[in-house]
Amino acid sequence: MRRDIVIEKIERISYECERHILRISEAVEDLESIMPLDSTKYLALQKEEVQALDQFLFRFSKLQDAIGRKFFKQILILKEDDELLITNMPFIDILNSLEKLGLLERKDWQRLRDIRNELVHNYDDAPEEMAEAINSIYNERDTLIGIYIEIKAYFEKIR
Repeated sequence: MRRDIVIEKIERISYECERHILRISEAVEDLESIMPLDSTKYLALQKEEVQALDQFLFRFSKLQDAIGRKFFKQILILKEDDELLITNMPFIDILNSLEKLGLLERKDWQRLRDIRNELVHNYDDAPEEMAEAINSIYNERDTLIGIYIEIKAYFEKIR
């Protein structure tokens, strides 16, 4: 493994994550007046509110994917200096490794995945469930961003 290549990959992933975080923050500003949602508010969303909500949910999902699918692995590759081992490691083992390093709580990551899955499996014809799923994601945004910040700080220490 060439350390400089891994560092460059991590920097690109970090830039991507920070762009998602910026867009999440912008969407949160636009959503403050309607959150938390209930079924009545959900059914009465105006076009601009739907667009802000879509932006928020899209960027939350993209951030979660970038952290989970890319950032976690590259950080462990940098730390362990064993790309083959980390690349073939089951995701649960990656989470366990990060937890051992004190970078996240595995249960927090699993909760984030669960609430995202709730949203995916709810539909517009169930406004109460949609509102609850959206509220859950909205309330957990700081957890996701906090995980990114913690791992980014670790990267800065070990680079």
